[in-house]
Amino acid sequence: MLLKRIGNFRFFFKDSNKKSWSKMFKEILHFWYVKKELPLDYFRRFLYRKEVENYIDYLGYKQYKRIVFSEKLVSREINSILDNKLSMDYYFSSMNLPMPNLTSHNLKNHYCFNSEVRVIKTRKGLIDFFNLVFENNLEKKLFLKPLDSVGGKGVLLLNKQTLEAQVDKYLTDLLNNSFLHQEVIKQHEDINKVYSKSINTLRIETYINNEYEIKILSVIMRFGVGNSIVDNASAGGFYISVNLDTGKLQGIGRQDLVAGGQVYSSHPDTNTKLEGVRIPFFKEACELAKKAAQYLPNRIIGWDIAITPNGPIIIEGNQTPGMDMTDIAYGGYCKHPMVKEMLSIVNS
Repeated sequence: MLLKRIGNFRFFFKDSNKKSWSKMFKEILHFWYVKKELPLDYFRRFLYRKEVENYIDYLGYKQYKRIVFSEKLVSREINSILDNKLSMDYYFSSMNLPMPNLTSHNLKNHYCFNSEVRVIKTRKGLIDFFNLVFENNLEKKLFLKPLDSVGGKGVLLLNKQTLEAQVDKYLTDLLNNSFLHQEVIKQHEDINKVYSKSINTLRIETYINNEYEIKILSVIMRFGVGNSIVDNASAGGFYISVNLDTGKLQGIGRQDLVAGGQVYSSHPDTNTKLEGVRIPFFKEACELAKKAAQYLPNRIIGWDIAITPNGPIIIEGNQTPGMDMTDIAYGGYCKHPMVKEMLSIVNS
């Protein structure tokens, strides 16, 4: 994490929207003094940009770490479920919470389908296995997610028509890594109008307050760009704030600094204007996140929820909820009453 923040400097130097060097120098020293840490997140969170005046309202790196790794807010036992996508899928499915349909999975070269296990060591074995899954589920595509992936890393989209070429390309990964195999969900047409090549998800942060009430801390929407099949900011996607009262996109879309730090008022591929786009089933998505938090009651979790034509569906929960993005989208989390409560808990 620290090295990643240092790596952001190369994008900072290219950014033309910087404050004057004298002003940045004064703010950096002040940020360093107030946060009691190296001011690396002054850059990570775009606090050097001309429009940001309330830079002290943003979380420092140590504040962020104290929240997401505090045993007062999170449980290692719950994290063990969130960390493994297969465990989370089985757990939520047993609670009848909506998840993408699980067709099969593999643990290294042990491939599981219809309660049977095949030990697969060859290209032909992989092709035969996935053809069997395709034929039994009448699916033309399968979404494969590494059980421990973070930020969309290692995600594969297998297509029945190009299966053999894809197996050749990903042969080593498929024989040596563990994947969850899911049907590709159908995305709501209103979301597809903005961008259809990835499943674009709401990141809904839930917080269990001191009265044990489950609250929505904030919500952002993430979109893929280019030909990306994932919407993660670390993969070049961007995020934008969602108004909790109206369920509409508000403000500008922001790309992570390490991906270039671009800002968007319209989607760069479809030219669809972002401000005011209404998210279908938004209230239902928030209620689903709160319900999921009842079953995995870490006091703070980031939920990735997709919108289908029939309503919201849980993609996954995240023990480290991406507060870099939501802090920026909110405009400084340190002024948020729930974050103030969190900081008082972890500092006590």
